[in-house]
Amino acid sequence: MDLNPFSLITDFLSDEAALSNNNGAGRGENLHKENNMRIIGEDLHIMNHEFLQVMEKQDADGLVRLARRQVEAGAAALDINLGQNKKFGLRTPWLVETIQQAMDVPLLLSNHVLKEPRALEVHKGTATINAVTANPAELIRAMETAKRFQADLVVLLVSSKLTPTDADGRLRLALMVQDVADEVGMPLEQLYLDPVISCRPDPAAWGLSAGLPNIEVLLNSIRLLGELSDHRLRTIAAISNSSICLAAGERSALHCRLLPMLAEAGLDAVIMNCRDEKLMAAAKNINTALPTAA
Repeated sequence: MDLNPFSLITDFLSDEAALSNNNGAGRGENLHKENNMRIIGEDLHIMNHEFLQVMEKQDADGLVRLARRQVEAGAAALDINLGQNKKFGLRTPWLVETIQQAMDVPLLLSNHVLKEPRALEVHKGTATINAVTANPAELIRAMETAKRFQADLVVLLVSSKLTPTDADGRLRLALMVQDVADEVGMPLEQLYLDPVISCRPDPAAWGLSAGLPNIEVLLNSIRLLGELSDHRLRTIAAISNSSICLAAGERSALHCRLLPMLAEAGLDAVIMNCRDEKLMAAAKNINTALPTAA
């Protein structure tokens, strides 16, 4: 038996693909969306050394270069992930203005903007706040800010009381998010739910999978979240989180196998490496094949 983690996960993905082909009508129900899956570039991330250097130096030309290469590769939006760096968070308005003066592209902004909302004021078009957890008090404040600036909001389906490992736990949090949105008057169409691709917590499972996520649970969660509000609530995921335990040379192959399944499950938006030519080809093929609503 081959216990290589990459072999195990790719074997599973192959099995899922076969099941999907055999049960296309049933498993493809979530594909009736008005829009194709949104492709969001991940390069403007604090763990990217090039971006870190740009931020340290406030290098406008370097920032535009990093942004442009993702847009030219096919990104429809760009994610700006500043982590917990407060100094960089204060530079978010500069980031927004510099990028949007050079090109017309919507941005996903770190939640620093909830305390320093000027970046939302200067953003052209619909900004997205990425992200907040599903803690009610935090959600209310974030939704009120998003409403004020007519911004979209990403909600991570985790909270201080619950980090779900199954679809039911994610659905419970999603229902709570819906309730808070109703209370605040936040349109569900302005929300993204992130089921959070994460490592398996069980030590025994970790030993077999080297921490690779439970793909079956993830796909089922996305399907059920789509059905929860008749697809008014959108779903989003960062696909690179699925492979953080793999060697660099193995990550792309996993992403290319996983992405079509996420799309078939109904994923509305994916944060990904748009400079990975094979992955972008897979994404473009998916969007070409996706049926649109009648």
